[in-house]
Amino acid sequence: MEPEQAQRRAEQTWIEWQMIDSMFPTGGFAHSLGLEAAVQEKLVVASSSGESLRQFLISSLHQAGNFALPMVHTMMSSSSLTAERFLEVNAYAQALFTNHVAAKASLAQGAALLRLAMSTYSRVLSPNGEPSVLLSIRKQLRARKDPGPHFPVMFGLVCGLLRLDGHTCQRMFLYFTLRDLLSAATRLNLIGPLEAANIQFEMRNEAERVFQAKRDRPIESAYSSAPILDLVQGMHDQLYTRIFNS
Repeated sequence: MEPEQAQRRAEQTWIEWQMIDSMFPTGGFAHSLGLEAAVQEKLVVASSSGESLRQFLISSLHQAGNFALPMVHTMMSSSSLTAERFLEVNAYAQALFTNHVAAKASLAQGAALLRLAMSTYSRVLSPNGEPSVLLSIRKQLRARKDPGPHFPVMFGLVCGLLRLDGHTCQRMFLYFTLRDLLSAATRLNLIGPLEAANIQFEMRNEAERVFQAKRDRPIESAYSSAPILDLVQGMHDQLYTRIFNS
């Protein structure tokens, strides 16, 4: 590898580490991805084996791979990373959501990532001070009174603008799913932090299998592979008590 390429790859690696860090404030830890509702409906229960939680994690990883990963890939791999292309993909994504709770969570995280990227990466994306794609997107979303940016699409755009590796970013998105679910499971007292770390380590091969099977797919191939999870997550707003936003 040429020195210039090695330097560029090193810079990308540091950016990737920042984006998966728990201190990167995109709001993922405010959401349980339906786990809280599943616990209250007794679909996931605390047990010594943790079997129901593991099954929920596996189903959620496949759901993320089938539903969200095509959005990430389509936006990131677009030949033109413009506001117009983003709005086109984002509108397609909006039409795919089948429950309002998941859609609301995606919009909240997408808006958080948009604000964060504009603040953090402005000097890289607009080195000469010209209006950035992200600023144009924010203005057009407001002008259209659009629901907002969906997280998988915004994540794909930011990764594309930063010229990060496509496969790494798709793995990162699956990592978010696993990390946020295990964090939620810990706060719901299903498992402790040590067990969460053990399960995360155990799930590495399953997560990689999902990535290999679902990577590099266009948004037209996106679908929900876990309808029961969709139904349960859609019940979240009706829970009498809850600690998560979704």
